[in-house]
Amino acid sequence: MPGRELADLLAGMSRARMDRRSFLATTGLVGVGAALAACSGSVPSGSGTPSAGPSGGSVEEDLWMLNWSEYVAPENMDAFKAEYGVKTFSYDIFSSDDELLAKLVGGASGYDIAAPTALFLPQLVERGYLQKLDFSRIPNFALIDPVFLGQKWDPNNEYHIPKDFGTTGILYRSKVVKEPVTSWREFYDLAVGKYSGRVVVVDSALDVLPMPLKMLGYSLNSVDPKELAEAEKLLLDLAPHILAIDSDTYQDKLASEEAVLALGWTGPLSSLRADPATADIRYVLPSEGTLFWVDAWVLFAEAPHPNAAYAWFDFIERPAIQAAESVFTGYGTPNVEAKKLLPQEMLDDPAIFPPEDVMAKLEGADPAIADNDARVAIWTSFKSSLGG
Repeated sequence: MPGRELADLLAGMSRARMDRRSFLATTGLVGVGAALAACSGSVPSGSGTPSAGPSGGSVEEDLWMLNWSEYVAPENMDAFKAEYGVKTFSYDIFSSDDELLAKLVGGASGYDIAAPTALFLPQLVERGYLQKLDFSRIPNFALIDPVFLGQKWDPNNEYHIPKDFGTTGILYRSKVVKEPVTSWREFYDLAVGKYSGRVVVVDSALDVLPMPLKMLGYSLNSVDPKELAEAEKLLLDLAPHILAIDSDTYQDKLASEEAVLALGWTGPLSSLRADPATADIRYVLPSEGTLFWVDAWVLFAEAPHPNAAYAWFDFIERPAIQAAESVFTGYGTPNVEAKKLLPQEMLDDPAIFPPEDVMAKLEGADPAIADNDARVAIWTSFKSSLGG
């Protein structure tokens, strides 16, 4: 896809995310991850002597992160701690952007950095939770593909560093589900029919609402009352057939075959494929089109350890470190130099890097829908109707 078209596509991406199950630890790519880290030149000698950050400032001994579950390679956290003399690397989790916001509104403090969905940046900025970044302290920011910059959520590129990108789609156990699953309509019919009670969806209105809207031929950004009413009816009819709303462990439900269909993300694919017992897992980008999203590194306004935060931001964008992150999470990297280091099997995987004809059917979410009252009400109604 030409750069300008891709930039237009990216202009509003969204989602809230799941457990980023490691696939370094469970596949033959564990050697790839180790090799990537080693060739980065960042693996320390083990002395633990504190290092200066990219700007020369003394790095604090603590770094406090809020993030999706298992969304950073442990090897990279260990390497960062050893190189910069960081003694405490706290990793607390959230399972949806709404949960992150609720934590902050509820008074959660003491955190330095987080990785929310980029779509939510305007809300976080408006509420005063984020500070502008000093990009002179993040030299490796220059490695970010420009098509990910200047987007609606941060038009002046002031508050974030793109972390990962990917899609929302359908996962299914092909050894159980023999019927065609190529569209949202087929997913829906199977969910309310033969596989009722064996379906999971992620805990994210921004990812789930596109399913009925695209089934009906509407934009996933729709705020039209009539269109939303039609989508709500489909969701409420689906609700009694849902096993669980789960952003953190739905890959475990798929692995056990408690669930055989899921509306989710590509993150679990690699670890499930690596296990012979679950190698039949499939991921589909529905023919009607679906959502394209980006996650973002951000710095909290009251970050108590800013030098450690800036050191982390630059460290994580070193090409080999970032490539190892992409291998670990199973998502695409916005770092152009890191992409060159990825295994060919990842680059050739359309679930991670969709081909141009598929990309053309993807749609990004407009930040304006993130807190739309009508859409929030539909999601609340759907969740309250689970199990009938």
